Amino acid sequence: MPGRVASSLWLTWIVALALLTAGVFRWHLDYFSSPGPQFYRLALILVPGLALAAWIYSGIRGKALWRWEPALLAILIAAAALRYEPRACLVAAAVFLSCCATGNFALRRLRLKLENPIDRITLGFGAGAGILITVLFLAGLLRLFYSATFLVILLLPLILFWRETRATLIDLGTLPARWRASDALRHPLTGVAVLFGLVAATCSLMIVLAPSVAFDSVAIHLPSVQYYAGQHALRPVPGLAYSYYPQGFEMLWTLAYALAGQPGAQMISALFFPLFLLILVRLGRECGLDQGAAVLAAVGAATLPFLHWSGSVMKNDLALAFFELLGIYAFLLWRRHGDFRWIAAGAFFLAQAIGVKYVALFGALPLIVLFGYAVWRQTSRWKAALTIAAVLAVFGAGWAVRAYLLTGNPIAPSRLSVTVPGSLQRRPLSTAERALRYIETPWRLTFHGQDSFESPLESPAGILLFAFAPLAILGGRLRPRTSAQWACVIFTVVYLAYWALILTKVRYAIAPFALLAALMAAWMKSFYDSQSGRFGKLVKMSVIGVATYGFLIGTMGFMIVGVNGPQFAYFAGRLDQPGYLRAAMQAYGAVEFITKTGTKAGIYAVDNEARGYAPNPFAFQALWCSGGTPCSANRVVAGARKSGAEYLIFPESRPVPEEALERLGRPARVYRDQYFSVYHLSR
Repeated sequence: MPGRVASSLWLTWIVALALLTAGVFRWHLDYFSSPGPQFYRLALILVPGLALAAWIYSGIRGKALWRWEPALLAILIAAAALRYEPRACLVAAAVFLSCCATGNFALRRLRLKLENPIDRITLGFGAGAGILITVLFLAGLLRLFYSATFLVILLLPLILFWRETRATLIDLGTLPARWRASDALRHPLTGVAVLFGLVAATCSLMIVLAPSVAFDSVAIHLPSVQYYAGQHALRPVPGLAYSYYPQGFEMLWTLAYALAGQPGAQMISALFFPLFLLILVRLGRECGLDQGAAVLAAVGAATLPFLHWSGSVMKNDLALAFFELLGIYAFLLWRRHGDFRWIAAGAFFLAQAIGVKYVALFGALPLIVLFGYAVWRQTSRWKAALTIAAVLAVFGAGWAVRAYLLTGNPIAPSRLSVTVPGSLQRRPLSTAERALRYIETPWRLTFHGQDSFESPLESPAGILLFAFAPLAILGGRLRPRTSAQWACVIFTVVYLAYWALILTKVRYAIAPFALLAALMAAWMKSFYDSQSGRFGKLVKMSVIGVATYGFLIGTMGFMIVGVNGPQFAYFAGRLDQPGYLRAAMQAYGAVEFITKTGTKAGIYAVDNEARGYAPNPFAFQALWCSGGTPCSANRVVAGARKSGAEYLIFPESRPVPEEALERLGRPARVYRDQYFSVYHLSR
């Protein structure tokens, strides 16, 4: 498409974009009034101030400031972590170095050479983390989950593989120098991205360093690692069917929890976030992006609200995506060097993704397609195929075998039917309905995405991808041109096609959305750089303006779901941990009251999943009533009697029917706040 025509169409699109997304922007801004009018007034100042700061910084950083950005980010992270959670920080650092040492030693023994320091850091860490998970899995089965065991497992590689440990530290030290040596990082779009990246890193630190309040973290993940550490073994957690699923990432959490408590487990999740972004940068570089565009891609991905939240809280979705991206990168290394051992390494990374969560099936399908192509190119195809199958079986089937031995179902507590397209629907989708679903999904995620992410956000994926999607056509570079680009496109298309038909929870599609961010960055920079003359300057300003607008909405989104007012008081020292949890988590007060009684008695809760903070998380049963209506009396009574609980926690917002209280013998109410009441059952 001729440049002048494309530029004119782009400016026309900006007008349409403003009309389409004005309501989205207003919704995000208005949401800050919900915690109090003072937050709304602050947002009215900070939002335009942040946009202005991004423009100014992008203009002035090119002379010298850009050189020191990595150092500033490293100082921010290290200072905050050491100030608030020094023990957890040291454990996370030890895990990182130990995994890098182990992984790079293993890759060296396999004669797989890595020339780039980021490759050695990311692939080495990923290989080492997979080996560590496997070792911990076996240790858990052998009932060896003791602090001494964890220390030996963690520290031994640092001693035995001291050369690799030293090399990792050297590689880390070279990154700032490599940054300073790249003029491409002075690009104005990169400057805008860097400022928003700094804001994203700050907000992520606030989430990581404060006690968890996220639902899954408190209701499932934290109780699981508490149980494994307390029992010194990998056993099913009473009352948690989730513990029959693969627990690969829980193994790392358990190690960190045993050595540094809850903060240690939370920091392990955060450790994977920058490593995920680093491997995304390397994939972008393989696909032809220069350093500036690759950083733009990383920040574009990191500021997607659902991805930022998933990488900051105590969850395992981003770790799964990290292993999937490593699988793609291993395929690209095979394409570059022709060494089939890289495909075996890719199968190992896929096995680790499966060991984190069976949602890895979405990524497994396109990865198997890519690996199958590599097998087809081998002279001994059967041998190559058997090698891949053996790696997947040895490192990926252990969790299924465990579930089968415990329940007779290898994917317990799920069913095999959930992997069939349309199986979660009340009836199979027709071809037309499937096509319509593909068309509707991007629109729904941008404007009506409340059901696709566990948050109030209407746009859990932000608007950045939507805003720059027309550049796929206007830039004239829609078709992939290299094998690396083809591999990433195949992975993304197959993944999203399968995912959209079965399960549109957006946090289950982190890897393809990150690759879309890389594609978006390539379009943005290419279109920006193609502009010239006075009209071109106007178009360049518009690209920076739309990028800032998209980053602003993304930033407001991840602040809404991750940052809360009590965090500021907590980090200022005005609130201790219980005080913070009381202020930030509605479910905490009732559980805290029972904890203060000094009893370990059982609890039966309705619409309260603060299991991780209960005095005895393994004697905590809960009933969650969806649909906005109170639970039926029969369900409440049956659950309470079956649990044998001594304490009942019932919500104030959707009161339990009086009939239920009557049938339970009119228990005495011993605690009440604006969210929950606690009743004591006489025994």
